[in-house]
Formats: sequence, structure tokens, C-alpha cells
Amino acid sequence: MDVDMADNKPDSNGDNPFGLSAAEWKFYQFVRASPKGVKFTDRPEDMDVQESYLAMNALLKKLNTLEVIALNGENMLKAIDLRDAEKASKLNDDARLVYNMIRAASNTGIWTKELKKKTNLHTIVLNRTLKSLEQRQEIKAVKHVKYPTRKIYMLYNLTPSSEVTGGAWYTDQELDTDFIDSLKAACLKYITARSFPRIEGVTDAVFSADHELYPTATEVRRFITESRISSIDLSVKDITSLLDVLVYDGVVEKKMPFMAGMEDFSDDEDDDDASVQWSYKAIRKVASRLPTEALTETPCGRCPVFTFCVEDGPVSPMNCEYFKTWLDW
Repeated sequence: MDVDMADNKPDSNGDNPFGLSAAEWKFYQFVRASPKGVKFTDRPEDMDVQESYLAMNALLKKLNTLEVIALNGENMLKAIDLRDAEKASKLNDDARLVYNMIRAASNTGIWTKELKKKTNLHTIVLNRTLKSLEQRQEIKAVKHVKYPTRKIYMLYNLTPSSEVTGGAWYTDQELDTDFIDSLKAACLKYITARSFPRIEGVTDAVFSADHELYPTATEVRRFITESRISSIDLSVKDITSLLDVLVYDGVVEKKMPFMAGMEDFSDDEDDDDASVQWSYKAIRKVASRLPTEALTETPCGRCPVFTFCVEDGPVSPMNCEYFKTWLDW
């Protein structure tokens, strides 16, 4: 919901937005310049303590253009968009409380049960307030893919996050397995085509060990986009998650660029260079060249206790668990 400071600049007459005084506007701009918030003891360099505290109290209590948030166990001040503050100022106390709670949840939304707990409003009052805000198109109810039975609310003009909608892999709140399978097949085909050299008459040719031109997630995404296989604009993160599935399926392996792996040796597990892109290589399934014999097909041919197997012994053909399983199958 955040907008540029230009949207909240003074008008042509020199008046500050929302009727703020010069001190209040200066303090508001100071807080807004820090997206994560500022401490209660922070203030603009050219404002004394008394002036800054008077402005802060006015913005918090009278104008509702600042809010108190908890960050790392410490209370902080955070600026509220003036347009949101103006909307909230036109609501009654209950509606303003509910509206601000929903606004704070941003595009992830807030569950009605959690909303009731935070506002401490009676269920009847809360439901009436939510209905009124919905009718005024200030808020909207959305479905959450992880919690389909829950009623989630967010501001009317926000687009739900991928966490709520499920992202590109969900259609109408349902996992689109056909779409995922078709993309997996297309990705695997593209990676396979770039994983092995094409030599006429040679079916099992491979690149040398120092070959590094295997495709990255960015290149796979470009292929998907240019081929128009998907009508949805997939991000590199989406493609990476798809390629990870292929890795788990055992049909693709991840390869780190050789020089990137050699440049820096660090014991710090958190030292992850985001600029290094993994590449992906298809795994060629090779049929076994060993002859199949009858002995290797029976439990005896692969028995780990074959040397101890004797008649009337602790292990014998009469009490063999491997034989029993094999015959039952």
C-alpha cells in the first residue's frame, strides 16, 4: 500500500497533506523515510525533543498517521499511508480498529479468528463491522489455498500474495497438476537437449568434465517464455521450484559452475552468494549391460546368508523369509 512521497507532498497552496502542521509533517516524513520504523527516541536533527514529542503524539492519537509496531522485541514507530489514515479517520471507533488491523496484515490478509483476538470485539460487533467495510469496498474476503475453510480479509485494492493464492501452480484454489506436469516435461526436454552432444551414429555421447554450458533456471525460463508454453508469466523462482522437483525425481542433477565453487572456501553455511546460478544437467538412464540369469532372479542368487543355509540349520530353505516373499509375489 506504500506510495511514493510525491503522492503525499504539500499542495500548491503550501498546505501540508491531511491538515498536518509543519512540525507534524516534518516528523511524519522522518518516520516514513525508514520503512522498518524508527525508535521512540529518534527525531529529525533540526527538531528539539519537546517539538518532536508533541508532533509524535499528535500523529499517533489525533491523526492516526503513525502506528506502534514490535520489531525484535522493541516498540517502534511506523508511518501509515496518509490515504489509509484519511479513510480510517472517517470510520467509527470499531470500524477504524478493524480497518487498521486488516491494513497492517498487508497482502497476506488476516483470519477472522485472529482479528477477533487482536481487536477484542464481540463476534456480533465484529461481523457487523466487517460487513459494513465490505459494502463500502474498503476490505474484501479472499480464500487461502492452505486454509480453504478460513475467511481471510485484506484491503480491497490489494492483490493477494502468492502465499495466499498458491502462485502460478494453483488455478481456482486448486493445484493444477496438468499444468505442472506439462511444464516439467518441457523443462526436461530442453535440459536434455543441452546436456548431451549430438553426434551422428553415437547414442551415448557425453560432454567432457569441464563442460559448463548447461542451462540455468534463467535460461529455462527464457525458453518457456519464448516458446509460449505457459500463458502465465513465471518468475525465475517459479522455474527453480519446478527444476527442484525434477532433481527430486532423479531425472536432473544440479551443478555449480566450476570457478564459482573454487573461488571461495568458507565454513559459514549462511555464506550463500545469490549471484551464483546453479545449472542443470539431465541424467541419462542407462540400461544394464549385465546378462540376466536365472540364479540372479531367485533369492538364493542374492542371499546375504547363503553360506549358512543348510538343511535343519538356523537358516534353511524351509524357513527362508526371502523365499516366502518371493513366492508370494
